[in-house]
Amino acid sequence: MFSKKRETHKFCSVLFLLIFIASVILAVFQIRDRAAAGLGFWFPPLYFLLLAAVTYNLYSLKKILKRLYKPVIYIFYCGMSACSIAFIIFCVIITGYYSDEIPDSPDLIIVLGCKVVGYEPGTLLMHRLDTAVNTLLEYPGALCIVSGGQGPDEIIPEAQAMRQYLINNKIYQDRIFEENKSSNTFENLVFSRQIIEQNNLNSGKIIILTSEYHIPRAMMIAGRIFGNSQIYAVKSKTPFTFFSAGITREFFAFVKSFIFDKE
Repeated sequence: MFSKKRETHKFCSVLFLLIFIASVILAVFQIRDRAAAGLGFWFPPLYFLLLAAVTYNLYSLKKILKRLYKPVIYIFYCGMSACSIAFIIFCVIITGYYSDEIPDSPDLIIVLGCKVVGYEPGTLLMHRLDTAVNTLLEYPGALCIVSGGQGPDEIIPEAQAMRQYLINNKIYQDRIFEENKSSNTFENLVFSRQIIEQNNLNSGKIIILTSEYHIPRAMMIAGRIFGNSQIYAVKSKTPFTFFSAGITREFFAFVKSFIFDKE
């Protein structure tokens, strides 16, 4: 009996170590990808830390909970398992999400912002803007809204840096409109709609351009805000460290947006 208990404790210790390492790796990715800061930023590493803590202290919890131990542990691990399965499905959906077939004459391209470093776009934002340049050159009749406000650690609004980057890459400035007040994806699109209305822009066919992991949530919100328009997605490629941090954040942000980001 004692040997069995010791072996079980050894297994829990090894499992704890593996889960703890996973949480540390996720935390490093989250810190490195400062563009993904915000809702859900610390959820993934904390999720694994909680799982590790419970796994390591199973015997202590058994003494504390007594008769409640089995149902509580059962509910806990079932919940964790369900969350993990949902996350895996979410990852499969995102990695299999392709840019839409764009019509010959889209009216508008909305480029969603993220972190600016100094006066220049950060790595993730530069990937979006490079894709935006190619898309705007491919569709010379389309106008563009660059959308992104000024974060607490930014010295200029994201939209300002985005607009200048496009101009520096041979996109005429009269094609670009600046939305510089938003602080999240929902505001990106709500405030972009205000610019459309204020300037009487054509919005029958709108392209939403953002990072690949961000596309499903952006498209869901855009469908709610631009209900009378045809919405298309163009995704930019994302470096692995940014993608790994971004996709874990998006999992929780998607749930939040699904429930709350409605008008």
